[in-house]
Amino acid sequence: MPRLLQPRLLGAHLLALVLVSTAGLLGYWQYGSWQERRAAEAADLSDLEPEPLDDVIGPDDPFPADKVGQPVEVGGIWVPTGTVYVSGREHDGQDGYWVVTPLAVGDSDAPALPIVRGWVADPDTAPAPPTGPAELVAWLQPTQGTNEVDTDRSDDILPQVRTADLIQHVDQDLYGAYAVAQEPLDGLEPATLEQLPDAGTFTALKNLLYAIEWWLFGAFAAFIWWRWVRDVTQAPAEEDADEDVESDPVPSRS
Repeated sequence: MPRLLQPRLLGAHLLALVLVSTAGLLGYWQYGSWQERRAAEAADLSDLEPEPLDDVIGPDDPFPADKVGQPVEVGGIWVPTGTVYVSGREHDGQDGYWVVTPLAVGDSDAPALPIVRGWVADPDTAPAPPTGPAELVAWLQPTQGTNEVDTDRSDDILPQVRTADLIQHVDQDLYGAYAVAQEPLDGLEPATLEQLPDAGTFTALKNLLYAIEWWLFGAFAAFIWWRWVRDVTQAPAEEDADEDVESDPVPSRS
């Protein structure tokens, strides 16, 4: 039997195969995520015809990477108690806030989609949150945030539109997305996609770096396996050679 196929070595071969395959698949997945992010950044869907929200994303669905900025038609009931103000949004050169109110899609107990109703310079001057039913068209966006930390969770001022922060202000589930109303509501100034913070090139580059990291790990695992196999297969051969030398009788001189 070839030394590589000896039963005592099969476990090591299987472990190496699992590690290398896992690293390769995870690297491929991260590489695919990088390509999707690049495609999403390159595409501008904001001028397309609006689609029904349910045709684009469901309440429990992950955000579709190819639908960033897609106009959607959404209807439901306002959840005024969940209104928050997102800082760091500039309008006509002036720093201000997005006014965000959840809209329960369907009845009042249904999962809610946070809606950016418009822009305001000071939350104290914002109009009262709306109540009752509403139908509108808005640009869909992922709630990924900018990694800023909400230092004061006792108020209704947030540094970003992030589900983990928004969920603290409502009693129901939220979609894994939010939407920016195409037309400002309740007398607010318009909120636009240009007011979105710059995510930076590193946001997508991270996925590519993760992919390379996984592939390097797989290559390292394969190298360790190769070195180990070489050592365990060569050692018996050297021992056999030594035994052959010892077993040869030394010729005597007559």
